[in-house]
Amino acid sequence: MCRLTLEPDSCVSDTERMFTRFGTRVLAFAKFVPGLGAVATAMSGVVGAPLGGFLLYDLIGATLWAGAGIALGVIFHDAVDSVFAELAALGRLGAILILGIFAAFLTLKWWRRHQFFHELRMSRISVGELARLREAGRPLMVIDARPSESRARDGMIPGAVAFEMLEKDATGAGNRGEVVVYCACPNEATAARVAKRLISMGFHPVRPLAGGIHAWLDAGLAIERPR
Repeated sequence: MCRLTLEPDSCVSDTERMFTRFGTRVLAFAKFVPGLGAVATAMSGVVGAPLGGFLLYDLIGATLWAGAGIALGVIFHDAVDSVFAELAALGRLGAILILGIFAAFLTLKWWRRHQFFHELRMSRISVGELARLREAGRPLMVIDARPSESRARDGMIPGAVAFEMLEKDATGAGNRGEVVVYCACPNEATAARVAKRLISMGFHPVRPLAGGIHAWLDAGLAIERPR
């Protein structure tokens, strides 16, 4: 479902972060957060949310969403009427103006993603290459950039370190060999952002794992459960 949004990578990581912090309560305001409302219901099923809590907070969210729309309509109906009147007066020019603004917004979003993933594709490491480096005994550090709930549910690459642990102590960052960071989002966007953060902390070289944890699992490689 996140693949249908303008920013699927942020959609996945942000949704996981929201559920980690608020649980099913996130449904009460999910519709007000771009991208979150599209996947909040599905995520509730993934994490096994209780049916009663799901129905309660979903009802609250739907009521707030509908109420907000009605309230805005009542408060700003005069202004909305004026805007539509102006657009009607402009005719075709008004329609072109609206479409132009929307097209410019989409183009800017696309360009930023294009630039970001162009950099990302140049530095990724494959699952096979990572497995070979581990077998060869090369100095290597693997970092898990996912929320703790995801690690508990899906497991971790053996020997991986949670990113939040490194944030607390980055001692000896430059002496740990090559660093590989992975997540569970499309295109490894979260891993790429964490990679940039690690570089600023003194880790080098740093590469995101292509396909993330799902590619590792699909390859049939071993995982471990966090202690």
